[in-house]
Amino acid sequence: MHPVWILLTQHVPVNEHPEQMQEWYHRALKELENKEKHYTPLICEKKKPVPLKQYTPKIVKVLEFGRKQGGSKEEQERRQLIQKHKRELKGAIREIRKDNQFLARMQLSEIMERDSARKRKVKELLGSLATQEGEWKAMKRKKGKN
Repeated sequence: MHPVWILLTQHVPVNEHPEQMQEWYHRALKELENKEKHYTPLICEKKKPVPLKQYTPKIVKVLEFGRKQGGSKEEQERRQLIQKHKRELKGAIREIRKDNQFLARMQLSEIMERDSARKRKVKELLGSLATQEGEWKAMKRKKGKN
């Protein structure tokens, strides 16, 4: 509280304040002077830094350049099976793609055939309608002349 006491005694002009304020001022000063206990200021404890996790590397012997040797036979068999599975999976995916493309081509050719057949029938119908209309008009002209 020493900084507060210095502020009150040296920097505050008390005489210009009302009597009530002066009374509070003098009472606060008396209480500050009567306090005998001196407390040390609070200081935050220093925290220890969090250590980084240490990862120990797995050491594998390299007998031939570029090829890792190590591990049990079970691990090697497991790796080979995984590689074989991946290869077969890729082949199966390739086959499925080819089948899908073939089916899409077949469906497209069927649709094109149906469309061409429908267009041909429509052309034939329109052609026969045109010939009928032409015959009808020819008959009308003959009747109109007679």
